[in-house]
Amino acid sequence: MAVFKVLSAIALVWLVYFLRGNVYFRLYPAIVTGVAFFIFFISSFKTPIVEKIARKRGEILDEKGLQYCRKVNRVWVVFLFLHFLVTLATVIAPLEIWAIYNGAIAYILFAMMFAGEWLCRCKVKGVKPWAK
Repeated sequence: MAVFKVLSAIALVWLVYFLRGNVYFRLYPAIVTGVAFFIFFISSFKTPIVEKIARKRGEILDEKGLQYCRKVNRVWVVFLFLHFLVTLATVIAPLEIWAIYNGAIAYILFAMMFAGEWLCRCKVKGVKPWAK
């Protein structure tokens, strides 16, 4: 345990020195993503967040709907975990890479996730999104 603490302290000092004080600024996206990941992951063992959101929207969920919510929750857990790892990796990358990923690419990825889930939900429900 003591070795872990010493190694952690050395790593933290190295990281702060390497980033020249920008560590808190650069860690913010990783912290936010980590919290979101944690919330979705913990909810996997109880009532998934996706199910709670669906119920708040007034959805009546049968067993098929509950299974769908669990699958979508798992997809978000994996996505958020991978996004967290990349966001954390950009902390030590050059500032330009950090800015491009966290300022543009991350938003595009989230938009693609939301759009993909919406299209998948339409298909599962048998709704044609562009039909009148």
